Amino acid sequence: MSNAIDHRLTLIRVGVRVTGFYGYLYTSRLVKTLLIRAYPILEEYFKPTKGPVPKLLHITPLYRGISGGVECVYSYAECKSSRRLVKCTGAPNIIELNGDYYFYIGLYEGLIRSINVVSSLLNYADCFEFIKQKVCVEIKGLEVFNSIVLGREIANSVLSARGVKIVFSSPTMLRDPLKTTRRQKTLLPTPLVVFATPIYTRLHATGSYKKGSFRRELLRIHRLFNETYSVLSSVRVKWIYYSDKPIPALTGYVNYRLDENYLNYLQSHGVNVEEWLGEIFAYTLTLGVGAGRAAGFGHVEIKTPIKQAHFKNTSS
Repeated sequence: MSNAIDHRLTLIRVGVRVTGFYGYLYTSRLVKTLLIRAYPILEEYFKPTKGPVPKLLHITPLYRGISGGVECVYSYAECKSSRRLVKCTGAPNIIELNGDYYFYIGLYEGLIRSINVVSSLLNYADCFEFIKQKVCVEIKGLEVFNSIVLGREIANSVLSARGVKIVFSSPTMLRDPLKTTRRQKTLLPTPLVVFATPIYTRLHATGSYKKGSFRRELLRIHRLFNETYSVLSSVRVKWIYYSDKPIPALTGYVNYRLDENYLNYLQSHGVNVEEWLGEIFAYTLTLGVGAGRAAGFGHVEIKTPIKQAHFKNTSS
């Protein structure tokens, strides 16, 4: 891997003070509005796209510190699905924004320069109308992470620990990469499904995408990690209100165990597994997993029993 690629993925943690909102909200909508007002060039990259090219921009909802941890802030309802009908048993929870929060923005440097985003956000403060309310925001701090470095460190820990924990720190809408229908989603968080988008995005971003290469990488990740018995008990489906209709998304976490026999096989055939996994983890941390990543879905945290990412933003 060349040194140029080492700096093409950047993750920015943005501290922000927000006041003036009360109502139903998936808070990445406010994050998106804030970013476009601060750096209008970003509006073009948030627009819906058609075709196979993945978005190389990812944002999250707002997070806030609570007693004993961190909470991802958004409205959701208790709903059940029967055939094509969705029935919710109550109104979504109300969100009140009045305090200090933070969010993440992940960028592929070949598309958007992080230095321009950071420069636009530095000392940014504004009050504006948002969903018929006057909302005020003030940027309080910025941290910039080299995602390739993070990815390599985590890959090293995963290989040492022989396992990995994937935390869906914002609601996640996974897609089955082997289905022919583009909109086919799945609620089964297998390694193949979770890492499909980072693998696909990486191949496209580096100009090396071919259907055969994509499927070989999927097969490799499928063989390298095995789900544990708790995979279905540690995740939860929440019905998220991004607009006017509830949509199902995964929260919680999954544990995978490393298949040591297959790891040995890869290494014996000359594969630098730490470097390969490090790149996949870098794209996972920076650009998210699944669908709706530029709308604030699919942000994950990668942990191991002995080490975790440099930032902690877990929410279940």
